Amino acid sequence: MVDFDDEWMKAEPIVHALLYQKPVSPAAWQDLFYHIYKITAWLDDGPQRIRGILTHEIFEYVYEANDRLRRLQTDESLLNGYIKEWNKFYRQASILPLPFKKLDDNLKTKPQMEVSESDSIRTLMLEKWNDIIFSTISEPLLNEALRLVKEERDGNLIDSNNVIGIRESFVALNDKLGEDSLVAYQKAFEKQFIEQTTEYYKKICGKLLNKLGVLDYMVYADKKLEEEQQRAQKYLEMSSPSAGRHMEQAVIALVENFEDTILAECSKLIAQRDVERLQRLYRLIRRTRYGIETVLKCIDAHIRTEGLDDMRNNAENLSTDPERYVQQLLQMFEKFSSLVREGFCDDARLLTARDKAFRAVVNDSSIFKTEMMNKKGRTLSIESKCAELLANCCDLLLRKTQLSKKLTSEEIDEKLNQVLLVLKYVENKDVFMRFHRAHLSRRLILEMSADQEKEEMMVARLRECGMPSDAVNKLSRMLQDIEVNKDLNASFKKALTVTNNNKSVADSINLKVLNGGAWVRGGSEKIRFTLPRDLEDFVPEMEAFYKKQHNGRKLCWMHHWSSGTMVFVTANGGRFDLEITTFQMAVLFCFNERAQDKISLETLRLATELPDAELNRTLLSLVAYPKMRSQILLCDSPSQNITARDFTDSTKFYINHNFHLVKNGKTQQRGKVNLIGRLQLSLEANAEKEHESIVALREFRVQEGIVKILKMRKTITLAQLTMELVEILKPLFIPNRQIIKEQIDWLIDNKYMERRPDDISVFVYVA
Repeated sequence: MVDFDDEWMKAEPIVHALLYQKPVSPAAWQDLFYHIYKITAWLDDGPQRIRGILTHEIFEYVYEANDRLRRLQTDESLLNGYIKEWNKFYRQASILPLPFKKLDDNLKTKPQMEVSESDSIRTLMLEKWNDIIFSTISEPLLNEALRLVKEERDGNLIDSNNVIGIRESFVALNDKLGEDSLVAYQKAFEKQFIEQTTEYYKKICGKLLNKLGVLDYMVYADKKLEEEQQRAQKYLEMSSPSAGRHMEQAVIALVENFEDTILAECSKLIAQRDVERLQRLYRLIRRTRYGIETVLKCIDAHIRTEGLDDMRNNAENLSTDPERYVQQLLQMFEKFSSLVREGFCDDARLLTARDKAFRAVVNDSSIFKTEMMNKKGRTLSIESKCAELLANCCDLLLRKTQLSKKLTSEEIDEKLNQVLLVLKYVENKDVFMRFHRAHLSRRLILEMSADQEKEEMMVARLRECGMPSDAVNKLSRMLQDIEVNKDLNASFKKALTVTNNNKSVADSINLKVLNGGAWVRGGSEKIRFTLPRDLEDFVPEMEAFYKKQHNGRKLCWMHHWSSGTMVFVTANGGRFDLEITTFQMAVLFCFNERAQDKISLETLRLATELPDAELNRTLLSLVAYPKMRSQILLCDSPSQNITARDFTDSTKFYINHNFHLVKNGKTQQRGKVNLIGRLQLSLEANAEKEHESIVALREFRVQEGIVKILKMRKTITLAQLTMELVEILKPLFIPNRQIIKEQIDWLIDNKYMERRPDDISVFVYVA
């Protein structure tokens, strides 16, 4: 049988000790749980009686605390006394309810509320505190707390726990309201805290700006915002939805009210690369609502202006030195990147502005420009020469040159990565791919690649960079063709040795069978041409051999891609190995049995059957090869600076028997001479034709893109069509309005699409 009075007599001293913050031993603490459990478990009216007694005990304690606070005379002493009493009570409000958890299992006084087991007694304690003490003195307590905050802003030391305790009181004493528990805190503490912050800085900031100047004021504002950030973390309830308003108002008072004055310094600081002050300006402006837009404009203007000035000052040297051009761009990119990194903490918005401005520098056509004309001779666009120079730089690194020989493999990889970095910002990537493919063709045909693995790696990187798969696949196929030809040549030489029993002749032949789709642009080019007799016999043998290997394939001989080595012996005993094209070889073979004779241009034309333009170009390379003091052939033209226009049918050509090489100021009668130069991939090899070909391909791509979009959309407006077309073609080039308009007109004329009769800006696909 459990007697309530006996059990409570044992529990009451422990409860009283807990309520008045007196020491309680662990054994007594455990005993309290036991006594409360016995009462609530065995006595039906036990929970109600315990609650009644607890209510009275709590009531008495709170009244005693209230009496002590009433004796305090000043607001400062009231605040100090309140915080002392509150800290003790608030701590016990979390401990005392623990032994009474079972009361909620038996008391169903508020069944509609879902509360935790220990909330009942805790809520009772906080309610009594709020009703008897806090609600009556909250206003003077709040005023005194805010006075302390102002003292802290003025630079004085305060007891921050006093302010924190008032904030805790506003939050904890209204916790029973659930979702609205922070309303009282927001209306009283938070609202007045924010208003005081605004008023404080409004009074002093304008005067300080005039007194300190902009740069020193930025130091002050930056320091104060950092302090306010810490103050908010310390004194405000950060779970409040409106807690962020404190920093917003502080930023308005300290920065936004003087934003134009501060931002006026931005351009000067950027130009001076004053990183420390830029960091400070950035910390201030990034907090504002619209200030960052001005910073973006300043960065954009700085990069464009300085970048173009640097390129303009070095234009003469950069246009003829692709490697130096790329290095100049990379130096600028690193300089601008370090400015954004050090001055603006790599802010994503600033990085985007850097990319946009650097793209404008790379694609600027005022310094390094190329005119893109169509076959009618009309200029469709003036574009940057950057893509062509990047391709030339790649060629210098991948070809056997002085540059590639002096660099290590790792250095070449690094430089190729740098080229690809710049390529990311180039708009006319189709021009780069065109020239890169031409350079690759020359390297592979002339076997001038410095490293086959580097060639394969470059193709893989272009694929990773998002280059069009069809263009990259052609490059990959070109490399595959060269590997396949190694086995093909071995088989052909073996067959040639068996047939002719002449191993030395077989070893001197190196044939390349190339896939027309990957190598030839615009179909195979045929030319009437008579091969030297020594080579003519190998053509039918090779064709017969290849047809046995691959039935049904057609071979088209690309003589203008072919080259060889000829031994040139002069009457003075000189002996030189000449690396020459097949056309040059055919011309020199004409002098093989007439070494002392002069042969006219007309005779050479009949012997070689070369077209006039090609014959003149070939003769010019033998008569006036650049950077050679002594030439293979001489002619009777009176002109000092010989050009192809000086040649007539009666112009005589003859062997230069005094041909020699000059190295380091010494005459040499033996050596190797390369007369191939830049291998001619097209019979109409000039910049204008190359650009016309690029424009023609662009026109086809625009037509293809328009038809593809119309097939999917069926009906589309001009604006939407233009936007989608640019998105499709962006990986290769950005089509301008003129080319889009011309191809739309062409497609309309050829019945691929039509304008809607009631709205000419809407296009309809014609199936």
